[in-house]
Amino acid sequence: MALAASGDLASGARDDRLAEIFTAFNEAWMKYWASYTKLQDQLYDSLRAGREVSWLAATDQEKLREVNQVQRDLFSEMPRRLDYAPLGNITHDMGSAPSKIADLLEALSKEEEGCRDLEAAISVMKEKVDAMRKIMLAEGH
Repeated sequence: MALAASGDLASGARDDRLAEIFTAFNEAWMKYWASYTKLQDQLYDSLRAGREVSWLAATDQEKLREVNQVQRDLFSEMPRRLDYAPLGNITHDMGSAPSKIADLLEALSKEEEGCRDLEAAISVMKEKVDAMRKIMLAEGH
């Protein structure tokens, strides 16, 4: 009987520890989500501003149509915002937890890589924008 009681205590302590970890994860998730949506909004603002600058290259209506077509093609490939999964599709099976956690870690790793790629692209864009700005200033614009 003492063995069963000590097993119950260990199981209870493990469950308490898991509950603490999931609570901390949910707090981190909310911070992640807030920063994700803020970044997404900032990216859309940058995209809009970039589109307006790219239109400056359109010296005539035909060129403007070309630029707009390229942009429409790019936008058609753009990922849409996340669809919310209804609670009916949620499973509480702890047996699937290791694979779900592995999927999350893989997705976060890919996201980190994507962020590095985005930082590199931003750096190139800033260089080009600064070069345009300097030329325009030199020409008195």
